[in-house]
Amino acid sequence: MTSTISASGGGGSTSPALVLGYRAARQGRNIIHDLIGDGIAVTLIGSRLRSGTLALLYPVKADAFAAEALLASKATFTLTDTDVAEVGMSFVTDGDVTVELDDATRDAWVVSVDFQQVES
Repeated sequence: MTSTISASGGGGSTSPALVLGYRAARQGRNIIHDLIGDGIAVTLIGSRLRSGTLALLYPVKADAFAAEALLASKATFTLTDTDVAEVGMSFVTDGDVTVELDDATRDAWVVSVDFQQVES
């Protein structure tokens, strides 16, 4: 799987060796009203775009820290993937950007980013 994350405005890009984790959810926004007496009334509203966490593996420490700096920058990002096109999106960071030493190898690095999709 080849994944690339590019920053808007030519701000750079990163290509992890592997996407270790992808977790996304879509928050429902329907409004439910309790009626006096009995029953409910529902206002239907479309769900939000995806939000979640990406975990990215980098075998080289310098690449991991460069990815952390890129993802912490003031930009919109585009994720593309050659094998799983469905994960492609434009997103912003929404929460933490972390970098940590991989527990299994004690050599590779994992960069995690909390995201909010802004465009599909």
